[in-house]
Amino acid sequence: MHLEKIAWLNAAGQWMRGHITEIAFSITAMILVVGGPYINAGMKNISQKLHWVMRYALFVLLSTAGYGLITNFGLRNMRGFLLRLGNWQLLAAVFAAHLILAWLLKRDKAI
Repeated sequence: MHLEKIAWLNAAGQWMRGHITEIAFSITAMILVVGGPYINAGMKNISQKLHWVMRYALFVLLSTAGYGLITNFGLRNMRGFLLRLGNWQLLAAVFAAHLILAWLLKRDKAI
């Protein structure tokens, strides 16, 4: 019986490895959804005294280049981190990350 549980968990971990890019993307996206309002508020504080055209330009730059770069590098690093984990650790990390991020989103009333 115990070996059947281990085999099932290893199979689940192997299945996750086949979808590691999508899993890493989902975690990275959730992190950005949690952190986005704080990043935007920081940019608003920094650019408060600028002309409105400059504020809009900075917002567009942050949205395209800033969030794009964060997503790109975050995805690479998250994928690399997840690939280094063993099957059990991978399962625990993926479930914990999604549960914690979902809790943070619920706390901030994003969901």
